[in-house]
This record gives sequence, structure tokens and C-alpha cells, in this order.
Amino acid sequence: MYESYLRLTANELHMHLLKQKRQLHPAEITKIKNEVAAMKEAMRVDRITRANRRTEWAKVLVPLRYELNNAKVGRNYNGDTCPHRIEAFDAYIAVMEKLIGMLKHPAKVLEKTPIQMAMAKNLPNNGEHWTDWIPQRIKTPISEAFEAIPHKAKAKRKVPFLRTVTPDLHTKAKERLLKKTQKEIETLETRVRINPTEENTKQLRDMRTALKLIPHFKENEFVPASWRGIELE
Repeated sequence: MYESYLRLTANELHMHLLKQKRQLHPAEITKIKNEVAAMKEAMRVDRITRANRRTEWAKVLVPLRYELNNAKVGRNYNGDTCPHRIEAFDAYIAVMEKLIGMLKHPAKVLEKTPIQMAMAKNLPNNGEHWTDWIPQRIKTPISEAFEAIPHKAKAKRKVPFLRTVTPDLHTKAKERLLKKTQKEIETLETRVRINPTEENTKQLRDMRTALKLIPHFKENEFVPASWRGIELE
């Protein structure tokens, strides 16, 4: 009913309502303005929510597509036609292509984040990395197939299902984790000063340890969303 009003600013809407041929009661004008404002706010929140979900899906799908491309290049590298090698790569590529097909629709409609879907499926690590979506019963035989490929001198052996990301995602995730952890440390430091306990003191110590480890993540290494995902020992 108010779709045409959504393009107007609050002031433009107010003036428009005042100029109606049928003079509107002030209370009706206020009601319309409030309803239009509520519609705009709902649309704003929806845009932000969808943008955030799109970002979360990119964290899963971009590294997956990156690895898929690497595997396709590796399969055809230097014209190597070793049957065991081709079979291993084909199986690995098929698994990744199937996963992309499975995640393509939810990543498009954006009804849920990958973490929400992963938690419903009880996936490890809340599905933060695409490898968390692959069952171990599938990972194991493919990993064993790669290990069985005859090794060539000076050639780097392919290891499937590594928890790696693209350089760009790695840098952004590391910066985000540093800021988030630092902020959580500052909040916890205040709580410890007011009410120190054995539990929050230990947590603060762990957080400080994690903060020191974050800058040393290797390039392309997967970066968890929280300091709790960092192995401290």
C-alpha cells in the first residue's frame, strides 16, 4: 500500500501527505509516517542480515572453489597420466563439486547462515570451513588414495582436505579476529579487576596467549571466528 512512499525522505513524505486532495487527519498522517518508517527499518535490517549471511557463505564457498580449481589444475599437471593419481584427483574433485551443488541453493536464498545449517546437522567446528562438511568416512579413503600415489623426486605431494583459505580471506579474518579478541580481553580485564575468580583469571590468561598466536598464523591457514578455536598448546 505504501510502496511508493518508501522512496521519499521523512520530510518529503510529510509534505506529500499534507498536500493530499482528501485532507488527512493529523493522527492519520502520523500513523502512515510511522508505518512507512517501520517498513523502511525492516527493509534496512533485512539488507544487513542478507549481506552478513552472504559474507558468511563466502567464507565457506570461496576457499572451496579455490581448492576445486587447484585440484583441477593439479590433475592435469605436466600431462601425468598415472591411473592412481587420476583416480585420486577425480574422486577429490567429485566430492567438492557435489558439496558446491548442495550449498549453492542455501547460499543463494540466504535464509540461514552456514553455521546455522551446520549446527542443525551437528557438523564439527560448526561448519566454519568447507572441510567440516565432508564426513570422515569420505575423507579417509580419498586421503589414503593420495598417499598411495607414487612420489616423484622434488615434487610436492598433494594433501587433500587441508583447512586453508584464500590469501584475501586469511588476511581479513586474521584482522577481524585480532580486533575481536582484543576487545574481549579489555572487557574481561574490567571484570577481573572488579571480581577476580579462578575461572575468569584463567580465561584471561588463555585469551592473551591466543592473541599472541594470531599474528603467527601461516599464509592461507584457516582462521577461526573466535579465539576459542585456537589450539593454545
